Amino acid sequence: MSPFKALLTLVFLCTFTFSILADRDQMKFGKIDQSEIEMTVCPIDSNASAVVLGAIGYTEFKITEKDIKIEFNRHVRIKIFNKESFDKGNFNIYLYKGLTGDEEKLLGIKGVVYNLKDGKLEKTKLKNDNIFKDELDDNKNVVKIAMPDIQEGSIVELSYTIQSPFIYNLQNWYFQDDIPTLYSEYAVDVIEWYQYKNWMTGYIPVVKTETAKQQKFSFRTETKINPGMGSSAGRVPAQTVDFDAEVKRMTYIAANVPAFKNEPFITTPRDYLSSIQFELQSTRYPWDVYKNFTTDWQTLNKKLMDDQNFGITLNNDGHLKDIAESIASQSNIPEQKACLAYNHINKKMVWNGIYRTQATSSIRKAYNDSKGQSSDINLNLIALCRRIGLQAEPVMVSTRDHGMIRPGLISLSQFNHVIAAVKIDDRYLLMDATDINCPYNLLPSNSLNGQGRLVTEGEGEWVDLYTQTPKKETYTANLIMDEEFNLSGSLTYKADDYAAVQFRKRYKSKDNEEAFIASLETELIDAEFTEFKLENIDSLSGPVVFKTNISLKNRVNTAGDMVFLNPKVINKAVENVFKREERTYPVDYNYPIQKQFIIRITVPEGYAVDALPEKMAVGLPNSAAKYIFSIDSQGQTIQLVNNYRIYQTIFSGTEYAALKKFNEMIVSKEAEQVVIKKI
Repeated sequence: MSPFKALLTLVFLCTFTFSILADRDQMKFGKIDQSEIEMTVCPIDSNASAVVLGAIGYTEFKITEKDIKIEFNRHVRIKIFNKESFDKGNFNIYLYKGLTGDEEKLLGIKGVVYNLKDGKLEKTKLKNDNIFKDELDDNKNVVKIAMPDIQEGSIVELSYTIQSPFIYNLQNWYFQDDIPTLYSEYAVDVIEWYQYKNWMTGYIPVVKTETAKQQKFSFRTETKINPGMGSSAGRVPAQTVDFDAEVKRMTYIAANVPAFKNEPFITTPRDYLSSIQFELQSTRYPWDVYKNFTTDWQTLNKKLMDDQNFGITLNNDGHLKDIAESIASQSNIPEQKACLAYNHINKKMVWNGIYRTQATSSIRKAYNDSKGQSSDINLNLIALCRRIGLQAEPVMVSTRDHGMIRPGLISLSQFNHVIAAVKIDDRYLLMDATDINCPYNLLPSNSLNGQGRLVTEGEGEWVDLYTQTPKKETYTANLIMDEEFNLSGSLTYKADDYAAVQFRKRYKSKDNEEAFIASLETELIDAEFTEFKLENIDSLSGPVVFKTNISLKNRVNTAGDMVFLNPKVINKAVENVFKREERTYPVDYNYPIQKQFIIRITVPEGYAVDALPEKMAVGLPNSAAKYIFSIDSQGQTIQLVNNYRIYQTIFSGTEYAALKKFNEMIVSKEAEQVVIKKI
């Protein structure tokens, strides 16, 4: 950006901020402006079903004579235009708990829903009956709030305070939501005794300002006995001590923020929503020594290896003695031994759906119970691999729905999962035994997220979690068209690697085989399967193969003596999955994709192929993707060979336009038809 354009942008933002700040002063709880009541569409997005009129947050340190706490205040006001956003009247507020019994508290909840009835503003206050508290796990509670009397045109207003004894838990702030936001402001007062790292995420411009002031704080010391000699000995009474300290206020403002559109092929929206994040770096109290909480990976490695529920519990492997001896007797080949260890843990232990980095208690108990968290399962796998003589180490992972890892941020809080790494020759075999549908050499798709941190002696290292193993599908159909232009014949579907994993999951999600077949018939529309056969549905060692006789109806259009047939009678592309004109955040396919269709169609006697679509072969630069559409006819038989390949798994925002165009061309080509003429 040129200096002149940058100056214009700054002037615009400042001007807009100053003008809206006049309205911000009016955003006092319960003071609803007439323009908010009469608003029928969002001023920055006429298609929005709701809009955040204002969201204001403020964090400050509360110092008493006895303790130090952080108070986070949030006030939000939302206009709901239609029933699509009635859920915006529901709020989840998360409260952290410490191992010593300390916990965050939710205070001062106020909520009102405003509706215009018979020309008058009617208020419905939030009551205790609409507030529910649940324990999520050992570290977190959630308070659920369901605002009453939500209608089309409602204004929802909520404010509350979170009081926290954890100085490391300075609240983060999100400026963006899945609905537009007209104004978002977050102010943080930080005493000079604390230093926090802070970093911005997302693509929305945020204006930051800083001010500072001096403030006096008082503490009450406790009575103590001084064991010194002479005049220094004796009882030291409690006393009040005053301190002067600088308080720096950081204010972050974003205005006219568009809604975040959750498009396909992303990790989690949290990775791309505009936000400000904080992490405690150091403390310097006037009465204490300087403490630096910034650490390095070597220190964190040692902390994990010395942890009773991580490194230490791996040595508690006596319960694996018998199975280890059995595996060792079956093979001397390292990868085969790793596979046998994986298969045992994968079948023996049932994952409870919870991701964790540390074992619940001991891996022995989880193994004997045959169930546990992800850490219980994979730490058992690591211990078993070590017991059979393999070099196996834990790898800390952040799952895709948990968010991306930032390697420059040295913090265990970035991770929520642990997997196994077995050193074979000069490479690591990564294994995650939580998914009963995945073979030993494929990580579940949710674990394929950037990099993981190998925990071992010394500093450890980063391990790539990307894969070149594709989701591979092959469709082979031999079909005959009858005189009523219905199609029937045979279909063989072969699913390899990640396609096989998905197929097994889909199959096992249904109550029975009939329900599964019915779901396939519904997906293909006007399809019927008979005499179907499945291969390798319960085996992880090979591709899943689905063979069936198939009947297809309503696949042609007629006009006099002419018949129009779309040759891609199975799974044709009907619309472009990429709909936005621009996309700033990347497209993440997770793994390569390979699809092949071989479709042969024989037309009835008395008809001949009159015209075929043109062949097409297109690709993206650097062999990132390729699409081939090849169609021929011989006599009364049409043969379509169609290949779709995505080799590059991540496309940047600058590559989005080309990728979108690539998909548009595919949709257009697969809409073309064969012309069949009566002879």
